[in-house]
Amino acid sequence: MSTLILTLREGIRYRGRSGHWSWIAHRLSGLAILSFLVIHVWDTANATYAPEIYAWSIEIFKHPLFGIGEIGVMAAVLYHAFNGIRITLLDFKPEWWKYQQKSALFVWVIFFVIFIPIGLYMFVGIVTHCGEVNCWALPPFPTS
Repeated sequence: MSTLILTLREGIRYRGRSGHWSWIAHRLSGLAILSFLVIHVWDTANATYAPEIYAWSIEIFKHPLFGIGEIGVMAAVLYHAFNGIRITLLDFKPEWWKYQQKSALFVWVIFFVIFIPIGLYMFVGIVTHCGEVNCWALPPFPTS
């Protein structure tokens, strides 16, 4: 337990530059993707074992907050993929580590260049969907 506390304390205390922030963003994006996959597997399993809960969850996933979450998952997948490619390249070419700060900045730039238009497109889809139906109402949980 003391090693976990030490790791957490030093991880928070360390104020590294781009490498440290890239490491944190990579871990958080990985956790976001993992969370999505857990929800997705649970929901898909309900299609077979609890069809009424599956139908309810499909209705819940139409809520605008889940739409915002989808934008977040898309952002996590994009960043995780781009940063993973950067890490792979640096691992295969150790002499490129001297460009680590520039490569981290490049990953953020390419991420935002791709994320902003796709995120806006997804957000407009959420807003137009909410204009057509009452999307803020939550469906009741099936009791039977």
